[in-house]
Amino acid sequence: MNAPRSNDFVWYNTFSTDFSTRPRKPQPHVRRSFKAAPLWLVLKRLGSALRKMSAAWGHRMGRHMAERGWTAFLPWIKGGTVAVVFLIVLNENVSFHVRQGDALPGTAAATRAVSHQPAVAGASLQPEWPGTSHTDIAGGNASEAIDFFADAPTDDAETRRAKSYIRRFRKVARAEMKKFGIPASVKMAQALVESRAGTSRLARENNNHFGIKCFSKSCKKGHCSNFGDDHHKDFFRIYPTAWESWRAHSLMLTQGRYRKLLDYGTDYRKWAYGLKELGYATDPSYAETLIRTIEEYQLWRLDR
Repeated sequence: MNAPRSNDFVWYNTFSTDFSTRPRKPQPHVRRSFKAAPLWLVLKRLGSALRKMSAAWGHRMGRHMAERGWTAFLPWIKGGTVAVVFLIVLNENVSFHVRQGDALPGTAAATRAVSHQPAVAGASLQPEWPGTSHTDIAGGNASEAIDFFADAPTDDAETRRAKSYIRRFRKVARAEMKKFGIPASVKMAQALVESRAGTSRLARENNNHFGIKCFSKSCKKGHCSNFGDDHHKDFFRIYPTAWESWRAHSLMLTQGRYRKLLDYGTDYRKWAYGLKELGYATDPSYAETLIRTIEEYQLWRLDR
């Protein structure tokens, strides 16, 4: 005859049976995905909510005005209420994810979608543009907080015009330096001097920002124009855009007699005197003018 089992023994066996002998099977982790509602459904629900809110508000206002005898103004108040609600909805900064897979603002896909950079093959006249950044500053580094080419309260009209020109073309100058090795400071200084910050007649009518002449005897119509007397050496090139003028200048400085200037690296002083010695301009103080322009506007920062 077996002895009766104690309650402790029964509880222990029950505990062991429920938890030890029948281990729970781990459940697989299910990742749930939520699809964005289509725009028509969002607008439908929004319209339904607005209608309900308008009906409730109209009923309450009608009862309130009937008690005071103001029912004649009820249509005007209803129309005004609807207009106010509509304006509030329009002014809300709400973004609807219309279809699955759209690029969200700030993502790499969105950046690629809005970036339209012209493609350049070989040594074409169309200048290359560097990658678009949120902050375009002197050194091209978004972490740098100071824009040295921003207008200052004490700047006169001439300085503001020059800084505006620098801000307009600094990306091009840096891109050309990266491709051809010409200091961006030198190119920018020459452009400022030759085009008078883009205000000269040659720059405005010919898109020629570097005073580039045409020496061809068989050029086609629209290739150049005469800005002096009838002597052919006073004919200057015509460019469809200012950007092509910048590329033509880079090609000119990397070919022929100017090519040896590339040995100077980013030494803008040697470049300035070299351009004068090789006959780029007839002004006897051309080198000093370039150096003064570079240092006055701190264009050497573009070479960094």
